[in-house]
Amino acid sequence: MKFQKDSPRPIVLIRGLLREQRHWGDFRKQLCKQYPHRPVICLDLAGNGARFRVDSPSSIRKMVNDLRVQLRLEEINPYSIDIVAISMGGMIAIEWMTCYPNEVDSAVLINTSTRPYSPFYQRLNWRQLPTIFKIFHSSPERKEALILSLTSNNLHQHQGTLKDWVRWREQYPVSSRNTLAQLQAAARYRVRYSPTKPVLLLASEQDQLVNVACSKALAAHWHLPLFLHPNAGHDLPLDEPEWVCEQIEAFFQQRAL
Repeated sequence: MKFQKDSPRPIVLIRGLLREQRHWGDFRKQLCKQYPHRPVICLDLAGNGARFRVDSPSSIRKMVNDLRVQLRLEEINPYSIDIVAISMGGMIAIEWMTCYPNEVDSAVLINTSTRPYSPFYQRLNWRQLPTIFKIFHSSPERKEALILSLTSNNLHQHQGTLKDWVRWREQYPVSSRNTLAQLQAAARYRVRYSPTKPVLLLASEQDQLVNVACSKALAAHWHLPLFLHPNAGHDLPLDEPEWVCEQIEAFFQQRAL
């Protein structure tokens, strides 16, 4: 889609660790239906999805610059976007707003955690470490089943989704090198400034992977409201796509007032 001067502002979706654009699933479809006149752009980080052969950047800032290049290649205007991001994608959104504040109109951050506001044992639930270690030594089918168990609280509803995830992993396997690079980038990232643009914070009270206290800490330090879903898992757009779309619609409407 070539950018025109009067084109509507794009909504850019950014996933988290080891995930690609197809993992947005039905949420992206619902968002496109909700905003039929706006481009909804999904970007793959280097090392993930169709770009799995490319080396993942070693820092969150480098990931931001990588995605900015991707926007230009897609002929999308990078100077006026709304971002919807989950988990590590939220760190990327925060850094984007920090380094290039004139490019981002707003950001929706879903189950995001970051230093210095939250300790490591909240940013990654230490009780899940045995499951996480199993992921690195399992078959593609077992890997994705374990990831689903960590990120969804509605496993019985997502058996078809699990089959898709296994197929995508086999098609575009993320290398061990890129896995380590993304993990290190997320672990090292540290917020430097509070955002100056509108931010919507969404989180899952029953997140099994990242403690909801991380989103509460962001809300407290940035003096923002936090909207909580009572029972969804870490992958909130997977478990409750309608709820997330409703929160985004209310956020955009409030900004338009």
